[in-house]
Amino acid sequence: MPYQFECSADHCQFLIRSSSSDEVERLVRAHVRMTHDGRIAKADIERETDRVELA
Repeated sequence: MPYQFECSADHCQFLIRSSSSDEVERLVRAHVRMTHDGRIAKADIERETDRVELA
C-alpha cells in the first residue's frame, strides 16, 4: 500500500507518494531542510503521512 505526504506549509505544493515509508521519511526530511530551512520530527511525519489505496 503506497504512502502519501503533502506539505502543510503555506503556499507549498510538495506532495510525494511512494510504496516505501522509509523513502517518504527521507524525502520529507530533505524537503523540509532545503525548502523551509527547518527540521521535522518523525512523529510529525508519521501523523501527516496517509496510506493510499490504488484503484
